[in-house]
Amino acid sequence: MKKARIIDELLASQLFGQHLSLEPVKGGAVNLSYRLTTQSAVYFLKTFELNHITPTDRQALFIQQQQLSELGITSQPIYLSKAHDFQVEYWIEHVSLLNVNKPKNDKIQILAKVLSEIHSLPTLATSIDLPKDWLIYLHAASVDDEEYWQQRINGCKPSWIETHKTDQVLCHNDLAMEHVAIHEPAFVFDWEYASLGNRYFDLASCALINDMDHHEMITLQYSYAQFCELSEHLVFEQFQKQFPIVQLTYDLWKEAAKTILLGDGNS
Repeated sequence: MKKARIIDELLASQLFGQHLSLEPVKGGAVNLSYRLTTQSAVYFLKTFELNHITPTDRQALFIQQQQLSELGITSQPIYLSKAHDFQVEYWIEHVSLLNVNKPKNDKIQILAKVLSEIHSLPTLATSIDLPKDWLIYLHAASVDDEEYWQQRINGCKPSWIETHKTDQVLCHNDLAMEHVAIHEPAFVFDWEYASLGNRYFDLASCALINDMDHHEMITLQYSYAQFCELSEHLVFEQFQKQFPIVQLTYDLWKEAAKTILLGDGNS
């Protein structure tokens, strides 16, 4: 997305004044992030580069983040672009859990605590149809063996249907360490994949996103059970059911994103 178009829309909105600067900051692998500075304030701006393959209601997520900011768990969003392809929110100075000087096991326990806090929040999110999303990702991806992917989808779909409406809570679905600020209570960024869903899907997503090994996954599950006052056996059992579903979702999204980005690079 061209910076010039972003700046033109921000100026036209008359929300940020006529003197502003947009400086790139480190973001994710796909979406771009900027520090937006005006005469009176500093903001965080994030683009959504894969809107065309991500079946997401950005307006609903914008409203949801406003509600979450009122609960004190995230920054207040200010502006959603007309095309819903970038968002502006207040800039929050912080140190992320990724960068804090702590042993990894301690960080994993913090992730478990943050997840337990998110899952106890009032339900603000809408549900998703993950099997439908899998097909969207598959059709957007350039894969050689579509039958292999379809077999994985067919294998995971019954488990998703069986468990999706059980243990439903507000799920972040992208709780990487860099999305958690060292703050008490928890302060969490990047809610663009948030939805209503099974708590153990979110737990398994956290393990996968943070590239945890077997021992670290055990620590996450045990700590989460303690914070939520749940049976350890139940947490371990449900985690195992959800992990293949999470892995499939991640793999398909990655294949679709790779195809789109390579296509953009060749255009």
